[in-house]
Amino acid sequence: MKGYTDTYKKDFYNLKEKASLNENDYEPRDFYDLIEQINGDLQYLEEQAERHPNYNYSPDKDIPASIEIEKLTLFKRKIENFIRNKETINNDKELDIMFPDRHDDDFDEESMNFDSIYGSD
Repeated sequence: MKGYTDTYKKDFYNLKEKASLNENDYEPRDFYDLIEQINGDLQYLEEQAERHPNYNYSPDKDIPASIEIEKLTLFKRKIENFIRNKETINNDKELDIMFPDRHDDDFDEESMNFDSIYGSD
């Protein structure tokens, strides 16, 4: 059971270092990917803990998965707080991801409007 939180801490601090060294060298989505991985492991750990007959949804030293759930949940909040404090949305960068050819001379600006993307009512 041990190691989930430690592994993610290492990944988080590596991403955090990349973000501080060169903001163009990382994708903010990498932090969200890390959270998604944590969510997957949390689900697995919850399934493991629920199999224990004495599990009552609180950390218990006799149920290692419950301890790891608590650690991961707290760590996930730390990542979310970091994102909230760090994140500034770069609209141009997001548009470039969604519409990579938007700087081409023959690009139709109308293809970026709401109705073109989601359809009209």
